[in-house]
Amino acid sequence: MEVTRFGHYELLELLGRGGMGQVFRAHDTVTDRVVALKVLPAHVVGDPVFQERFRREAHAAAGLSDPHVVPIHGYGEIDGQLYLDMRLIDGEDLGSALAAAGGPFPPERAVKIVEQVASALESAHSVGLVHRDVKPSNIFLAARDFVYLIDFGIARTTSQTGLTSAGSTLGTMAYMAPERFKTGRSDPRSDIYALTCVLHECLTGRRPYTGESLEQQLAGHLMTPPPLPSAVNPALPTGFDAVIAKGMAKKPDDRYQSALELADAARAVLGGPSSLGKRRPRHARPPRRFRNLAVACAGLALVLVAGFVVVQVRDTGGDTPASGSTKPSGSPTTTTAPPPFLSDPSAIAATVPAAIRSAGKLVVGVNEPYAPAEFMDSDGAMVGFDIDLMDAIARVLNLPVEYRETAFESILPSVQAGAYDVGLSSFTDTKEREQTVDFVTYFQAGTLWAQRPGTPVNPNNACGRKVGVKSRTIQDTEELPTKNKACLAVGAAPIDTVEFFSQDEAVDALVSGKVDAISSDSPVTGYAISQSKGALEAAGEIFDAAPYGLPVAKGSPLAESLRQAVMLVIKSGEYRTIMEKWGVEAGMITAPVINGAYN
Repeated sequence: MEVTRFGHYELLELLGRGGMGQVFRAHDTVTDRVVALKVLPAHVVGDPVFQERFRREAHAAAGLSDPHVVPIHGYGEIDGQLYLDMRLIDGEDLGSALAAAGGPFPPERAVKIVEQVASALESAHSVGLVHRDVKPSNIFLAARDFVYLIDFGIARTTSQTGLTSAGSTLGTMAYMAPERFKTGRSDPRSDIYALTCVLHECLTGRRPYTGESLEQQLAGHLMTPPPLPSAVNPALPTGFDAVIAKGMAKKPDDRYQSALELADAARAVLGGPSSLGKRRPRHARPPRRFRNLAVACAGLALVLVAGFVVVQVRDTGGDTPASGSTKPSGSPTTTTAPPPFLSDPSAIAATVPAAIRSAGKLVVGVNEPYAPAEFMDSDGAMVGFDIDLMDAIARVLNLPVEYRETAFESILPSVQAGAYDVGLSSFTDTKEREQTVDFVTYFQAGTLWAQRPGTPVNPNNACGRKVGVKSRTIQDTEELPTKNKACLAVGAAPIDTVEFFSQDEAVDALVSGKVDAISSDSPVTGYAISQSKGALEAAGEIFDAAPYGLPVAKGSPLAESLRQAVMLVIKSGEYRTIMEKWGVEAGMITAPVINGAYN
């Protein structure tokens, strides 16, 4: 099939079109990845209003890093046409999902979706951006209902004048706040009104005002009281009536004043914790790839006698060492002895399953950024020790790699379903995950703290200290909360946990003295220390070590092909070269195994 070229992109498939342009599934030949490419249509190239709006979309959206906003790789102009390079997301828009459902969503699902959109809006609003087109077709559902808010094509700063062509109205009528009709002006509360309309539709299967004509829509938004969702769907808790009434109040001052207030109110109707976990600072990212573990005190008496030593125990129920150990007790287990090492690259390549060999490439699902494992360098190329290792493995298998960026949460289900051959995102091999996929181990990591020289912090007794973490990591959600309980149990001041969107922000805060220490996955902390030019040092030793693994479909013979390839890379010395290059040699292993989670 002939491929259409657009600069250094190969346009593979038209995914959709709208007033702001066309979206293609495209291959970026420079970074060798498949992306979603938005291109301004040719017939509006000469329209400066459309061009300015497009440029503003690129600039505004590229500045947002919330997990529920589609990441922007880059934007620019090729052959006189503007383009926007975005992560390609597998899934469907909310409008299509509602149509397929043929009726309302279960309340829990509706609230979970709205919470995630609210997170995206909160990030946009915090930097002065208003989306102005919140509607189901701009809400994208990836695997397991992980939500992305897309198309900031008409977003603008709250102080900016509108860019509208004569006679046109931006946004979609069914979700537009009353002030949009009256003055054309909007602020974050206009987005909150629109999101409330979306919540109503998810709860009832209907738009709030169902009139088909412009006049009927105007009358509904301007004069008709907000509808009662329980009147349409009697099975709903009546508490949603008050949520919709406030979120769709005619006057902006009478509405929820933040998107998260709306999400919290909806969640309160159902009870229980938010699906987002603790409220994050702006631009916080979704949970990373860390293992599930339980951290427990060995008893109050032990805390009192031993100076608050926290013993960390795996959720698999086996014994592990106390904090400070660099290796876990016990060892990886496999059900049978592995086949002998083949040593010949051509023999290893011959073991690759026929379907993958005939496809002519190894499709790898990846989520970034997470330095030094996988992240983008200043030239937009994907780099890191995970990337270098996978490239080396692929050379052994004699296959090119196609990296497909996606949400972290979608990688394992996609591997399980066969959409990706391999996953690559610093996955910890756990017994729980081994129920759905097989892992080939290649690295060992744990938790490591960092401090400034001369200002020591004890990770086992940090009561009253200020500790920085990347939001929603295992250190944020498990380690520090459990250590805080131990602090409170002995009457000590709790750890002041400071959450950051990115690891870079956490490191900067430590260097500048805003926090006393940081806690993160050991290769991440080690890399930060190595790049700090002496400004940082380790606080204690690596603890709670566990293997990283490459996930493949359960029972796939590809697991053995990968194990053989990793072994060859190790024996050739290339493995050590890669790990030393990135300063993570402390996590090197001597031999890969299939399903090496510790008991």
